[in-house]
Amino acid sequence: MSINHASFHARLTRRSVAALACACLCGSLTAAESPRGTVIEARLLTPISTYRAKPGMEIAAAVATPLCAGGASVLPEGTELRGVVKRVRKVGLGLVYESAGLKLEFTQLDFPDGRKYTVLAHLTGIDNARERVDRKGNIHGIRATATLSNRFGERIIFAALGHPASMIPLFILESSMFHFPDPEIQFRRGTEIQFDVEFPEEFGALTPCPLPEVETSPEEWAAMQGVVDPLPYWTYSKRQRQPMDLVNLLFVGSQQEVDRAFAAAGWIGSRANSMRAGVAAIRAIAEERGFPDAPMRSLLLDGREPDFRLQKSLDTFEKRDHLRIWKRDGELDGRPMWASAATRDLGTTFGMHPFGFTHEVQSDVDLERDKVVHDLVFTGCVDSVAYVQRPEGVRETGQDYRKGVSTDARVAVVTLNGCTQPLEDFGTVEPLPKPSKVVRLIRRVTLTARNHLIRDNLVYRTADAIRLSYLALRRLDQQAKQEGRAQQLEAAIAEDRR
Repeated sequence: MSINHASFHARLTRRSVAALACACLCGSLTAAESPRGTVIEARLLTPISTYRAKPGMEIAAAVATPLCAGGASVLPEGTELRGVVKRVRKVGLGLVYESAGLKLEFTQLDFPDGRKYTVLAHLTGIDNARERVDRKGNIHGIRATATLSNRFGERIIFAALGHPASMIPLFILESSMFHFPDPEIQFRRGTEIQFDVEFPEEFGALTPCPLPEVETSPEEWAAMQGVVDPLPYWTYSKRQRQPMDLVNLLFVGSQQEVDRAFAAAGWIGSRANSMRAGVAAIRAIAEERGFPDAPMRSLLLDGREPDFRLQKSLDTFEKRDHLRIWKRDGELDGRPMWASAATRDLGTTFGMHPFGFTHEVQSDVDLERDKVVHDLVFTGCVDSVAYVQRPEGVRETGQDYRKGVSTDARVAVVTLNGCTQPLEDFGTVEPLPKPSKVVRLIRRVTLTARNHLIRDNLVYRTADAIRLSYLALRRLDQQAKQEGRAQQLEAAIAEDRR
């Protein structure tokens, strides 16, 4: 599917918006066909944990990618993939395994009208920075003894060995600062997963559904253009006068409608910045765990702080989707308007300006704009979306520009509905079970002893240092390539306009 970003102005229905968002959401989803089959995205409906999951446990996922064949929709809303947990590798007490593992097998496609089809769905990705998926679709968990928090704890233990009397107070100090990471895999309801699916031949050649244009009067379009044109391009740092996040969304609806839509999509708020929150963030990084209501930097739009700060993450602080929302003056179609800047964090880095840990942001900010649209559309809380082109390219406004950011300079105008009965509601998620403190203590001692015997030697340490150096250099190279692609995209868009 090819979209001319510079000229595409159609107002889209809820179904067609999902097609656009699914096609643009991730790099792995940009092509409809893959060597294995058709690439789709789904949302997990069955929470899965290696604590309790057993082989043969039934699981389900809601299909989120609309597909068509010959111009007709093939997968109706409410279609689900069903399967079983094929294999579970539980860490338990750490006597056998150091890391957890899962193998999920989805083999059945269920339509809302009761029809069922046999499919072969190959898991290719999970929207998460903690676990990884290999080429065979196996999910691999983290090794708890490889985290920063455990390495810090090991240094304390080695220091205490020379002074046995200090072991207990040092152990108490380390335990109060960092918790031993949980090595088990836990996916809550709503987790986003990607598949290559081999559909039945009778479905035909499947592609993302086309984007039908919905009739919009010149007056309606002029009204939307009239509220997008004066929007500031950038939010600015509160401490330093520099552009930060691009304003790329405009929500139309009441505050209650905005609250209900994001709550149903599984987005939550952010706690205030404080010394305690900063320490909690450092702990989350060191322990490789989630921080659902992590603080967010204060950014200003027209000199004002946001009315809402919302975010969405899985079980890691490294990667999260987040946005800020500001109430705008005036109305559109008699309803309030809310401007928003949405970005995706891909990892944490340590910087000097500002000093401390900060997040590395995805360079193509349009992907996060479409991700937000997709999330809201999937809940059924959106009436329509219009992608409205700004009057000039971002680089041509004479304003400051954030280095390394690429965009097509469109704003998604999202018209919300009452959202009183969302199609999917991921806002109420029950916590997954955890083992007792005794089990966690035994597991920590076992894994730490194993790690010491296997890895605390010169050969392993040297190889590990080489590996980390290689990863750091590769990451710098990837950042440079992303910046180059961003500049090429901006140059291409500017050339198209000329």
